[in-house]
Amino acid sequence: MAFVFFFVVILRYWFQADLFAYEEWVLMLAFWVYFLGGAMGSYENTHVKADFLLSVIDNVRTKWIVVNCTLVLEILIGVVLSYWGWLMLNEEIVAYPDWQRTTGLELPFFIPKLGIFLGFVLMTFYTALHLFSGLRDGPSKEWESDEAPPHI
Repeated sequence: MAFVFFFVVILRYWFQADLFAYEEWVLMLAFWVYFLGGAMGSYENTHVKADFLLSVIDNVRTKWIVVNCTLVLEILIGVVLSYWGWLMLNEEIVAYPDWQRTTGLELPFFIPKLGIFLGFVLMTFYTALHLFSGLRDGPSKEWESDEAPPHI
């Protein structure tokens, strides 16, 4: 996206030309990158977290319980957001030939809404995998040396 903006500046100020409606497809691309990046962060368990509580807890089993309770809460929130994402996407699917479209290139709003929905579904799925892995393995020796739970 930085290259696109650089290219637009070059076109605009050196060649006095304009890249027609680039904001529309760049915005759609940004939705896909943002939400699939969130899914990748869920997969790798690298989201920014404020886990001050884990650094205070010394008992490995208590730390394990707190992390798994947090993951259950994350899954519940993810399920709700995935459902809302589905409602948003379904609104576009039902309206099919009369989809909402952008003004310039007439790109359907179905494209970014699909990225949002898939991002929420993947984030929820990977969080559920982390919960399953944590429940399956239980509190291990890795939890003693590390403030954050071990990755899958």
